[in-house]
Amino acid sequence: MAQMTEDVLLSELDSLTTDATGNNSTFIEENEYLLDRYEGNPYGDEVPERSKVISNDVMDVVEADMPSLARIFLGPGDVIKFKPNSANEEDTEEAESKTKYVNWQIREQDWSFPVLHGFIKNALIQKTSVVKYFIEESTDIEEHKKKGISNDELAVIQGDLEKENDVESVEIVREEEGENEENTIVFKVKKTRKTVKIVAVELENFRMTKNAASKYDADIVGDVSLKTRGELLAEGHSRELISSLQLVGDVQNNSRLDEIRDKSEGGSDEQADLTNWASEEVEVEDLYPLIDYDGDGLWERRHIMRSGDVILVNEVFNHVPYAVMSSILMPHKAIGKSRAEITAPTAEIKTAVLRGTMDNIYAVNNPRIAANTNVNMDDLLVVRPNGIIRTTDESNPGQNMFPVEIPYIGDKSLQVIQYLDSSRAQTTGSLMANQGLNSDDLGQETATRFTGVETASKAKVELVARVMVETGFRQLYEGVAWLDSNFQDTETEIQVLGKELKVNPSDWKFSHKLVSKVGLGAGDDDKKLQTLTALWTLHQQLKADNSPMTDEVKRHNILTQMVNASGLPEEGEFFNNPERPEELVIAQNEILTNIVQQLQEQVQALQNPLAEAETIKAQAKLIEAQGKGSLEIAKMQEEQRQFNIDTAQKQDQFNDKLAAQITELELKFGAQLEGGLDEQ
Repeated sequence: MAQMTEDVLLSELDSLTTDATGNNSTFIEENEYLLDRYEGNPYGDEVPERSKVISNDVMDVVEADMPSLARIFLGPGDVIKFKPNSANEEDTEEAESKTKYVNWQIREQDWSFPVLHGFIKNALIQKTSVVKYFIEESTDIEEHKKKGISNDELAVIQGDLEKENDVESVEIVREEEGENEENTIVFKVKKTRKTVKIVAVELENFRMTKNAASKYDADIVGDVSLKTRGELLAEGHSRELISSLQLVGDVQNNSRLDEIRDKSEGGSDEQADLTNWASEEVEVEDLYPLIDYDGDGLWERRHIMRSGDVILVNEVFNHVPYAVMSSILMPHKAIGKSRAEITAPTAEIKTAVLRGTMDNIYAVNNPRIAANTNVNMDDLLVVRPNGIIRTTDESNPGQNMFPVEIPYIGDKSLQVIQYLDSSRAQTTGSLMANQGLNSDDLGQETATRFTGVETASKAKVELVARVMVETGFRQLYEGVAWLDSNFQDTETEIQVLGKELKVNPSDWKFSHKLVSKVGLGAGDDDKKLQTLTALWTLHQQLKADNSPMTDEVKRHNILTQMVNASGLPEEGEFFNNPERPEELVIAQNEILTNIVQQLQEQVQALQNPLAEAETIKAQAKLIEAQGKGSLEIAKMQEEQRQFNIDTAQKQDQFNDKLAAQITELELKFGAQLEGGLDEQ
């Protein structure tokens, strides 16, 4: 079979995208409804002069979920880790390096927080949330000024600048005159950087085959975006080709999603009448279809970029650079449900109850008046404080008019609302423990029941977190690692926990499995701290018993998890890592100093009591001898002298032994430190 022609390829792409997400009206309408419910927009069935109150249950549930999910995914702890396939040291080091580097690329950039926050929140509101990852190539121009340099220094400086990372070219652009005949040379340095970029994809612009089981099985995945003619020209397309592309003003958009998002700021901007060719915007479809383009009978994933009927890019690309995530996973579906979707029915019913209740309150506060013909109707229709209503029957005005009694149903409505709140809690887990309880019953509730309600509520959010990490975040980490290994061919130096880390993805040789660090119970930091504290106590006991079941690395892992569970950013600020000998130098020097000090204290403790006791004893004998004559005195003096000699010899022997022990300790710790540093 022959290769597809461009017309056949365009026809195939049209067929694949016609009913895909973004073009599917039912899918778009459902997501418009969910976003309306979150924003609290009118339902469209409001009646003039009746209550228009709207229940905000959808926003309440979403915003109640966000703190826990933000703590899990945007906090200091790891979300996903690359696991080595073997005990091989090189494999282990590469897995650790890959984990740190990919995590830094995804979570430590200037744009990381808003993009990941939106990724999570969109999954809670709408049926699916999508981000796109790609290699962004940017060019920066820097100027370096060097004052008073010779020709020899000029060549050296230029050579040093050319050796820097990402430098494409270095040239001298001008020479500025200065004082004392010291001229300044200005260098222009052009740097081209390739970095991983992650952007959110608006749902109305996302394209994926309807009912696909996953992004890997979908016949087509892609998105629609707006690009200026200048951007396309910078990407390398010809000016003639770009000029033939259809302007975005001529493209119809059948979705209201952007209008709903922009409503709070006064609505969407209308397309400006631009006369600058480079600023004119065109619609570009970035598509990744699974097709048999070359006619060999085998399907292959390709990257095709088109604008209207013009193909801009057509190449083999064995990857789908999108992460797709839903908060509630459905079997056999890439697109599941959202927390807003399961809350919206309750919110709609609650809105109807609230509106009826408010209408009843308005009617009770402003009852209708029954009046006969003796009442001045103009006065009756004018409602104002201290207003006068005139009657023609002077005998008894009260018989001419009376209020029509409206039964108050607010107490009945509150019971219904309590039931709806309880029903919502059963569905979402988002409800305070004491809601739905009578005040008399509240004092009778046990701590066990409240603990059970709280645990059940957290379990639902934790399951949402597990679904997110195993779908969207797993795809994101896998994808960024794939981009690194296929497109980055230079060494990059980053800072991780205050330490320099040099990474060159082109040297990666192993394919590692991703292991989720977010499990059930991961969002309950208080419970996690209690468990870790118990583990720490147990390991300390094992250490005291000289058990082989613990070591410094295991205990450091416990401390690291305790710091993360406490919400603190870096455990390196609090504890040394036993796997990094350079961090232990100061600690081991302090240990050595303490040992020497303890030995010296032991010497003094042994020496002073012995000397004092013998001195007192000798003095007593000396006094006794004074009565026995000079001979005895001389004898005792000789014994005292001999004692002093023996004591001095013992002191010298002890000092020699102490010096030998200190030397042995210094040699031992010094060899360990030097060996550890050499390994690093």
